[in-house]
Amino acid sequence: MLTQKLQQFNTASIYLLGLCFVAVGLSLSKPLIGIGQGILGVAWLIEGHHLKKIKSFFSDKTSWILIIYFVVSVLGLVYSKNLSYGIADVKRKLPLFILPFVLYGVPFSSKQLKIVFSCFVGAVLVSSFWSIFVKLGGLGITIVDERNYSRFDSHIRFGLAICLSIFGLGYGLIKEKKTIGKLILIGIIIWLVSFLFIVNFYTGIIILCLSSVFLILFKLSRTKSLGYKFLLLLFPILLVGLFVYYIKTNYQLFHKTHYFIEEKIYSPYGEKYWHDYSSNETENGNFVYRNIAEKELEYSWNKVSTIRFKEKDLKGQPISSTLKRFITSKGEYKNQKAVMNLTYEEVEAIEHGVCNVNNMNLNMFNRRLQDIIWEIENYRKGGNYNGHSIVMRLVFWKTAFSIFKENILFGVGTGDIQDAFNIQYEKDKSILSPKYRLRAHNQFITAFTTFGIFGGILFFVFIFAPFFQLGLKDNFFYIAFFIVMCISMLTEDTLDTQVGITLYVFFNTLLIYNKKNI
Repeated sequence: MLTQKLQQFNTASIYLLGLCFVAVGLSLSKPLIGIGQGILGVAWLIEGHHLKKIKSFFSDKTSWILIIYFVVSVLGLVYSKNLSYGIADVKRKLPLFILPFVLYGVPFSSKQLKIVFSCFVGAVLVSSFWSIFVKLGGLGITIVDERNYSRFDSHIRFGLAICLSIFGLGYGLIKEKKTIGKLILIGIIIWLVSFLFIVNFYTGIIILCLSSVFLILFKLSRTKSLGYKFLLLLFPILLVGLFVYYIKTNYQLFHKTHYFIEEKIYSPYGEKYWHDYSSNETENGNFVYRNIAEKELEYSWNKVSTIRFKEKDLKGQPISSTLKRFITSKGEYKNQKAVMNLTYEEVEAIEHGVCNVNNMNLNMFNRRLQDIIWEIENYRKGGNYNGHSIVMRLVFWKTAFSIFKENILFGVGTGDIQDAFNIQYEKDKSILSPKYRLRAHNQFITAFTTFGIFGGILFFVFIFAPFFQLGLKDNFFYIAFFIVMCISMLTEDTLDTQVGITLYVFFNTLLIYNKKNI
């Protein structure tokens, strides 16, 4: 009896160790994720009773819900031509099966779950501190694209981890009874929210805000108070109104013209202006590719900047284009005089890829919205949209729909999804360069395109059944997790990356199997 209890204690410790490795690896190290899953597998083997556990797992409805998307992915290999790609995709999705399988029937106490979540939050904190260290110049490198402040994985996945940390800490704050404990939790929450703004992680901020709104609405919808019901009705109306006003204000700012630039033949220094009448691209209402004294621009720019005129700015854009857009936004002719009138701050802004003078004084949200409006306007006018994330997603979705229409029932299969996109881009004569010819960047669209109507429906079962069928509608942390992940799937293929897959299945499995102890 003592030996059996000792073995159970050791096995429980190994399981806990494996979970902690995965929790830390999600924000700090991909290899740790694999090591953690390996440790969990060792614990499963040591625990024994293998045949009994296998039979029990596959006879449980909940288990099938948790692994159904993995099963669909495996079945999608049957009618795939590109088996090497398909097998690689299935291997990447293995956590969707491994974690529910090895953790089935393994109980974790509230204390153990708290340890795992503490490791997760601790890793997020360490990663955020390292990002700030890099931002302050600790590595001696210049980072222009704020997304690169996420040093260990995609800024999107890191943003998701931060959002889950904030909501989990918020839930802990409600339950915490000690004052010192509350103060610590409040401090961490404030830091993580502030960090999202410091490094301008737009996706993380948007997901945090939208998730908070949906959580409030969900909470209000379940109350019997008429006052709260009224708030439930009023809140989204006010929110939509503010959103429309915000968009309208920025749209008007985008089209604000400093003054209209008339076309001229010669610059004050005698160079003949070049006008490209085939381009309708504008900045602040003026045409970018008209009234250009190219030689004067090159000569004068090379005098004021260490980045040569024919080189790229720090965002990887041709600096000549950035310069032309910036000068146009000021309502000036693109000649030597305009360049020599640039302030030091304006030269530095151009070097950093700022294309409009208005963006120098805007907050991060207005600046991003201005960029989005420009992307859409540029796309509408037939401009080059390579590298512009919002418009490219529209193109991805349109391409996916074309593929889906030709493969409605079963999709193209696990192995052929990228090949199908490549072929469709060729059919559409897309102007996207090869590095941007990506998949849907929407997990729901990807599921239906890859596996058709039948596989898409099973994917919906995989995502939504736990929430509606397993009694988790009153579990605050699961609701927060569910909302965060669903929002992320609208603009990303969250379940097609190692960290995204593991982040989802890690929390989904733990929260479902241990819903009574959360």
